[in-house]
Amino acid sequence: MSTDINILLRAMRQLIPNAETNAILSTMGVSYWAYDPIAEELCWQRTDATSVRGYRLAKMSIKKALQFYIPADRTRFLRLISGAVEHGLSAPDRVTMKTDTGKKTFDLVAARVTRKATPLIVGLMRGVAPDAPSQVELPSLLPSLSHVFVSASSAVLITDNKGVVRSANRQFLQLFDIKHGQQIIGRDARTISNHLGKKLTAAFTDMLTASSSVQGSLKLPQATGAQIEVLFDLHPLALDNPNGGSIFVGEIAAASQEIAATEVLDAVPTPILVADLNSRRIKYANKAGRGELGLSTKQIGTERLSDKLMNANDIRDLTLVMDRVGWDAGRVWQVESHVGLKRHYRIRTCFIGDQTERQIVLEFLPVRLEKDKPANEKAQNFFSRLLDLNFAK
Repeated sequence: MSTDINILLRAMRQLIPNAETNAILSTMGVSYWAYDPIAEELCWQRTDATSVRGYRLAKMSIKKALQFYIPADRTRFLRLISGAVEHGLSAPDRVTMKTDTGKKTFDLVAARVTRKATPLIVGLMRGVAPDAPSQVELPSLLPSLSHVFVSASSAVLITDNKGVVRSANRQFLQLFDIKHGQQIIGRDARTISNHLGKKLTAAFTDMLTASSSVQGSLKLPQATGAQIEVLFDLHPLALDNPNGGSIFVGEIAAASQEIAATEVLDAVPTPILVADLNSRRIKYANKAGRGELGLSTKQIGTERLSDKLMNANDIRDLTLVMDRVGWDAGRVWQVESHVGLKRHYRIRTCFIGDQTERQIVLEFLPVRLEKDKPANEKAQNFFSRLLDLNFAK
């Protein structure tokens, strides 16, 4: 059985039993189905009064599943899947199926799940009278709901039809830095801007007022001081029904998932510092710089290059070279670390960012003085690549 189908089955079992989600979907008469075109398997919810959930999950081959459709609608169902595979979202269609209680008519719509190595089709189905008008809201609900069941990384929050928060998954609490769900459960989403932010609470107000979907993005601050961008969809689900509500689905934007520069520099095995050439103050030290040179966190931002590591003459010579040439390919200097060790390093230096800002980056390559060659061969080319990046701006 396909891994993606397994993911969907687990997600449906975990999320649909949530009382709020189940009440909303039941109110709308909506159930889920999914198709794996590689394994040619189909799974869906089937009503089952004997189950504590009120349904059970059925899974079988597409060939066997098609036997549940009346002959005239089998091609129509396959066309629905084909449309989702080719275009990402199918046109809604209506089919009649044979069930345990006789023939029933359903409105169906399907979408292709994005960011998957292999395609997976997920869909919604709703029981209707054969002559009922088309349910135009199904296609607009599908993208957000499909993320709820398929994407394990999505942040999900569910409210009732008055906007009162009924549940939030672990990803949502982590993303919004909420320590306990009790801090928001039972509260009106429009009034907790201290937890959700002003932009999201305003989005809930717009959605509940207009009874229409809201899409947007949020900037969330992190403990490191950086910000991440979150893309979200906010959908109303049967707000006119006492059991209705709304659903928020958020995901971190791809641009926010790029590797931070500090992570890259901490992985470099040689000490690297960033300093202000005017004040000589050390503004940043990577992991090796803090360890090998003995710099503490408290010293970053206050310690100067000339306080211990290098003497005043060294800094003067370095400044002359930087002002005349703009970079120093690396002469050998004697450095005294803050743990009392004296060692020779080839220190390569260049300006970082705008040269008028006078910010420099220094890489300390250990050398054996008699040979005057870098002892750490792994780091030899790092500085030259840094120069190339700096000059390419």
